[in-house]
Amino acid sequence: MGKADPFKGNGGALAAFRPLVPRDLPEVLELYNQYVRTSTATFSIEPVELAEMEGMVLGGDRRYASFAVLVEEALAGYVLLARYKNREAYDTTAEVTLYLKEEAAGRGIGTQALDFIEGHAKSHGFRALLAVICEENQASIALFRKMGYFQCAHFREVGRKFDRMLDVVVYEKLV
Repeated sequence: MGKADPFKGNGGALAAFRPLVPRDLPEVLELYNQYVRTSTATFSIEPVELAEMEGMVLGGDRRYASFAVLVEEALAGYVLLARYKNREAYDTTAEVTLYLKEEAAGRGIGTQALDFIEGHAKSHGFRALLAVICEENQASIALFRKMGYFQCAHFREVGRKFDRMLDVVVYEKLV
């Protein structure tokens, strides 16, 4: 008999985290490109290639780390810190990105992932964390608000996807 699907059921799931490694890239790429094709969670319009995904999640600076989000050893998504701007004055600021598989949403995994990445950020000298979110992505906004982030910016009609002009909001948390 096969192993039970870790994403089945409505209860909470206990997530584990480990650094993303090259063998994760095909599954991470598939997850990201699903968002590219079907949502405004990312403003990428065309699916990305493996080499581009590698550059997005396996950069050189270990402070800006990417982690696999695992539930019972199955990849549920990934969370990362990315450089906000390429200037030294911003060295204590990072952008937080979180992507979860659809079947992993609503089970407390996002909350655990943000809690984990905030701990990593604090231990690596970050002060401000920013989440850049399409304004229509209410589930992400609700998650970041729940975790203590506050809206610090609202950019009107700055992105175009699916033949629509989209607003972007930025949520911030000081850690």
